[in-house]
Amino acid sequence: MIRAFAVALCAALLVGAEPEPSPSPVPSEAAETAATPAPSATSLRLLTDPYAILSRARDAFHAHLRPPYVVYNMDRRVWVDDQPDGQDSYTWRIWYRAADSSALQRIWYRFRKRAVAELHFIHPSFRLDGDPGPPTGDIFELPPPASPAPRPTGTERLRTIAVVSKAGDLDYRATLVAIDKGAYHLKLQPLRDEGRNRLRELWVGPDFEVIHAIEANRPHFDIEGLVGFVRLDMRFEMFQSVPVLRRAEELATILPTFGTTGHRVEFDFVYDEIVFATSLPGWYFDPKTYHARFRESPSY
Repeated sequence: MIRAFAVALCAALLVGAEPEPSPSPVPSEAAETAATPAPSATSLRLLTDPYAILSRARDAFHAHLRPPYVVYNMDRRVWVDDQPDGQDSYTWRIWYRAADSSALQRIWYRFRKRAVAELHFIHPSFRLDGDPGPPTGDIFELPPPASPAPRPTGTERLRTIAVVSKAGDLDYRATLVAIDKGAYHLKLQPLRDEGRNRLRELWVGPDFEVIHAIEANRPHFDIEGLVGFVRLDMRFEMFQSVPVLRRAEELATILPTFGTTGHRVEFDFVYDEIVFATSLPGWYFDPKTYHARFRESPSY
């Protein structure tokens, strides 16, 4: 009897006891690897392929809506063989219209903090021999629109032979030089139209916004009538959500000839007092009216 009671008591205790918790499973290395998404091939290509970086930088540059009118100061300082040339240094106040790349400019008198003297009509450009601008100008100049293909006659029919897709950028041969603190440094070589495709080096931030660019192939006509080799070094900053040119350095090397001595000419440009405008008087861009409307000339 006692033995039967002891067996029954042990069975009751076992039924009422809480079971020990089973140990939680330890994730395996393979499971952790599967849980972490691997970077896609596309993202890796965008970070290492120079043509993809160049394409993203160009798209980001063009994605910003440029203002129809820009008013700005352009300060120019000239150095000839490391000596300041005060006679060829000046500051302009410029009223620019983007629709036709035309502008009115006047000398900016810093002591009086306003524009004075004659009115001049100009077309600011990065391509021409002259002061580079405007600060909102396009360094990724697009090619002119292609002429439309001839339309078939009534007896002709067109059929699709093949579909060709283009990858990369066909304006430049691009090389990724380095990635420094998240900024991409590209070297560029034009594959066509060197007059339009003037970029030679490009620095692009992690957001693919242009920080720094170097252009070549801008003509420079020296006072001796000689053409020098020119390098234009440009620094960009964001201003009201638009990348603008803030500083530029231009270096022209004049080679010696039998009758002249070679020398080196440096130009320093600073772009400030920038104002984005939605409209400006139309006569600013009609030089025929300058004499009659001189008293209405803008000063700021």
